[in-house]
Amino acid sequence: MTLNITVASRWLMTQSSDFRLTRSGARVSETSQKQVVLQYMGWSGLVCYTGVARFGAHDTAAWLADVLTHDLGQRSPEQIVERLVEEGAAWLRQVPIRARHHTFTMITYEREKPKIYVISNFERPNGPRLAVPADELFCTRVRPRGPRCIVTGWAPAVLESQREALEGLLASAPAPERLRETVALTSREASSRAQGTVGESCVVAHLCPDGSGEAQVFGNLTEEFLPTMITNGHNAASLIPTVMNHAGRSGPQRLVGATWTANGAAATGMMGAYRALSQQTGSGWPPSTSAGGDK
Repeated sequence: MTLNITVASRWLMTQSSDFRLTRSGARVSETSQKQVVLQYMGWSGLVCYTGVARFGAHDTAAWLADVLTHDLGQRSPEQIVERLVEEGAAWLRQVPIRARHHTFTMITYEREKPKIYVISNFERPNGPRLAVPADELFCTRVRPRGPRCIVTGWAPAVLESQREALEGLLASAPAPERLRETVALTSREASSRAQGTVGESCVVAHLCPDGSGEAQVFGNLTEEFLPTMITNGHNAASLIPTVMNHAGRSGPQRLVGATWTANGAAATGMMGAYRALSQQTGSGWPPSTSAGGDK
């Protein structure tokens, strides 16, 4: 089970996900995608998950790409939630109940008002977890009025004092990059309390009320990482291998970060920065969070 940290307010939101994938206590991957950027002309959002990453032939990262990709055009946040609830419940029923715990968290601004959707079969932001996961996924909608920190997955790994510190930082209206770095550090510190199931490296993205935002990878990744990023229904990352080949950039690549524009009636834009694994230096953490770290 992974660790997702969401910190939200009326003026800024962030969401983090680590990359570690485990099976029966053994590490399988350190580059598992668990967060997807959504950008439309009318709204932007972030979707992450914790729980079942793979089961049999099912791969949740690939499944999310299929569910979230569609013909060029609009989908509303509620339509995305409906698909996650309906399609997610269908494949989760195939998973043995002892391993069926699963949660999606989606954040967005609707008419510049923050909204958090927690879609789960065992946890709610305002109540105790179910000992036995439900047969269906249920959706809890949260509209934060002040700073709010919601942790899903390995929630006990994040101390109450850390949650309060994140809410206090957000209340001070920090620069987005400072909030991203602080959330990343919190995730890294919490990983030591997650019994080996949460990795130190993570991706943290922020959203502004106008729909603009930025995602940043913290830590050097060991395998290629070309994550799904949805723009008006199209997976923009599907073009990356072709672009790299035309540019003569051979070898495995990984995302460094991505930025996207404010929502507009006429157009939207998203840009990603990638780096060859062979060109990684330092720790992969910014100097402000790691001595000598080089991004």
